[in-house]
Amino acid sequence: MPDTHSNYKFPVALVIASSLALAACSSMPGSSSSSSTSSSSSSSSSSAKSTASSYQPVSDVPIPAGTKINTDKSVILGQGDKWFGRMVLVTDRPSTQAYTYYQEQMPTFGWEAVTAVQGKTSIMTFTRGERAATLEINPGTLSGSEVAITVSPRQAGAAAPAPTAEKK
Repeated sequence: MPDTHSNYKFPVALVIASSLALAACSSMPGSSSSSSTSSSSSSSSSSAKSTASSYQPVSDVPIPAGTKINTDKSVILGQGDKWFGRMVLVTDRPSTQAYTYYQEQMPTFGWEAVTAVQGKTSIMTFTRGERAATLEINPGTLSGSEVAITVSPRQAGAAAPAPTAEKK
């Protein structure tokens, strides 16, 4: 007669390991732990949300209050005012207001405007020291807008090379 208890050992071990992993995650800093009372559980999650919305990984680009960082679309290398990459922000401001906001606020953070085009998709370019920032502002799906800020090192001799004639 086969041993039916051996068929259950692996799933039981998997459930125990998963439970331990979840318990460990709930005690990590910044995570909200579940509680037996719904009021403390909701206050934990609301404090975690306010912490997440006040998180600002960079210090040299304005981020309006209430704006969320789309972490799925963002890649930020470095921090403070020494970062490069792409930060995608989701804001409740319409794209026209987001355009005006960044046009006014980027210079207060030390960025110098190079060029700007306002349209359905607005593009703005700024420089600061040895870095360049390009902002792409698009209307949100239902409301608000999405602002993609790409910061990279400035290219030395930023003018494009002149075309050369091919020799045959």
